[in-house]
Amino acid sequence: MNDMIKLIVSDLDGTLLDHSKKVSPREQAALKKAKEADMILCLASGRMNVEMQQVLEEIGHRAYSLSQNGAFIHLEDGTFLKSELFKPELAFQVYQLLKEFDLVKLVCSGEANYITHLTPASDEVQSRTFRPFILKEDLEPSLRGELPVCKFSLFGDIQVLLTLKSVMEKQLGDQVELFISDKDCLDIMPLQVSKGNSLLVLIEKLGLQPEEVACIGDSFNDVSMFGITPHSFAMKGAHPDVKQQANYQVESVAEAIHHIFAYNDKYIAEQKGSTMI
Repeated sequence: MNDMIKLIVSDLDGTLLDHSKKVSPREQAALKKAKEADMILCLASGRMNVEMQQVLEEIGHRAYSLSQNGAFIHLEDGTFLKSELFKPELAFQVYQLLKEFDLVKLVCSGEANYITHLTPASDEVQSRTFRPFILKEDLEPSLRGELPVCKFSLFGDIQVLLTLKSVMEKQLGDQVELFISDKDCLDIMPLQVSKGNSLLVLIEKLGLQPEEVACIGDSFNDVSMFGITPHSFAMKGAHPDVKQQANYQVESVAEAIHHIFAYNDKYIAEQKGSTMI
């Protein structure tokens, strides 16, 4: 045993949020217990920071934020710490490769999701977000510099997404990160930008060791966090390949927090035992 767990990092969709984009009373009670025990909370999501702050406001909690798959880091008081964006020419190149695919194509800046036109398929995707998409018909030329881009999110048939992923890997694999982040979503990020890399920046800022961190998630964009700490929890409903990368499987964040408290209690008991010898 190395040390007590002091930081809990949780994904949102499929992890902390239920199907109606809410944090259940059970999860809220577990977070409250963790807060009362002076544990630090961090949310790590593909969502925008403004969406994550809305979740925190609804549950009356404060937390650190790794938004847009780690492209942005915000401190507990909302202070901006760091961001990683696409170089404009690379953003333009990415768009050239994806634009012919029959998918809902979102171009994400720090605080907005841009789209060229709305369709029934994009309406369905928009219903899952907290903020409406911004229509921008001249999206493609604006990628060359006018519009800051941190992520491309593509929604649609998984086979089409996997074909696009393969094309991207062949053409730009050494310049981008690619994650299947939901059952119908492919995220394209700048190279080396992930939840895991941003978490490493945050724990250094907080003066913590990886062993003092617990991570909870359910998608491929959470795997980069699982590799950082031995306290990694995958949701039982996650893809088998995601579950394989975590050390534990749980039904809920509340169950993971229960495990974390048990671990810390055992650590305290062992420390007391060693001092009595």
